[in-house]
Amino acid sequence: MSHPDRRDVILGGTAAAATALGIAGARAHPHPPSPGAWAARADMPFPVQEIYPAAFERIEVGARAAKPASVRLLVNAGGMTPAPDSPFAATAATTIYDPARDDWRHGPALPQARHHLALVALHGRLYAAGGFASDAEGGWRMRAELWRLDDLDAGAWAPAAPLPAPQAEAVAVALNGFLHIVGGRSPATSRNLHWRDHIDVDRHQAYDPRRDEWFERRPIPTPRNSAAGAVLGGLLYVVGGRTVRGGVMPTAEVYDPLADRWDRIAPLPKAMNKKAPHGQAGLAAAAWNGKVYAMGGEWFDDAGGGVYADAWEYDPRADKWRAVAPMPRPRHGLGAVALDDGIYVCGGATSPGAKATSAFLDRFSV
Repeated sequence: MSHPDRRDVILGGTAAAATALGIAGARAHPHPPSPGAWAARADMPFPVQEIYPAAFERIEVGARAAKPASVRLLVNAGGMTPAPDSPFAATAATTIYDPARDDWRHGPALPQARHHLALVALHGRLYAAGGFASDAEGGWRMRAELWRLDDLDAGAWAPAAPLPAPQAEAVAVALNGFLHIVGGRSPATSRNLHWRDHIDVDRHQAYDPRRDEWFERRPIPTPRNSAAGAVLGGLLYVVGGRTVRGGVMPTAEVYDPLADRWDRIAPLPKAMNKKAPHGQAGLAAAAWNGKVYAMGGEWFDDAGGGVYADAWEYDPRADKWRAVAPMPRPRHGLGAVALDDGIYVCGGATSPGAKATSAFLDRFSV
């Protein structure tokens, strides 16, 4: 059986079927009761997908608190947002969510609009790495820039040492004082205009903010894009993803930065929806209360594909996954950030590809 690639679906060749199956298909098979609960929170300022938000902790003083207090915020920058002239329209907006107030505000805009931009908080600063720029020549112009933001409200993004090579749709995390970029995609040749110009890579780069320089770490054993990552107990967990020719994957691996070693762990379970393949891509992950959580994602097939409602909890001590309460609003291209009272899941699209982009924000707790 032949399968259309991701760009074919995004361009609309099977958009109608994708929309129907993406929403209805995810709900066709009811889930048994599972631990955890979802609660809708204030929508993002505008619909956006293909995002990699970050949790940012800062000390606030003044009217909000009698004494300095640590405040954890959700910050997003860039992403795909609907536009009348392009399905790949990118945004330069930075948006900030305060869980105590349940509201959003805008921060300093990026120097250039990007989608699939990786955002990481490290040492009291925000870093934005890679991603794709869209222009008249192509919607997937992969970039290598690294930008730094020192002040959420009054600052401006400043350039830092760029990635050694363009890299996007990767896992990006802060780990042991360094920014790690793992896997994803890079240009296959000098051509860098469209999605088909890029290939899956196993590249693993780490950035030292003190020296403003990058260095290589051990490559991830399974090259793939659109995976999700989370840091727990000083280890990096990378789950799911896909390859251009092979489709979605259930693969899960863990990285030990002290040993510079990767190990395979239990794969993601099979989806509750029997029409969905085994594996999730374009999903989100976060670590909370000693566990790793993964949720959402998309798949493509000849019928158009769909989105996953599945949410999973991984126990590293037992090396086992279990199902938790499924997403009430299934989507892919979403972001997940752990704050004090749960995991906040924002944005994404309710059908495969660049359609049905949402502004949803949901909180998961268990």
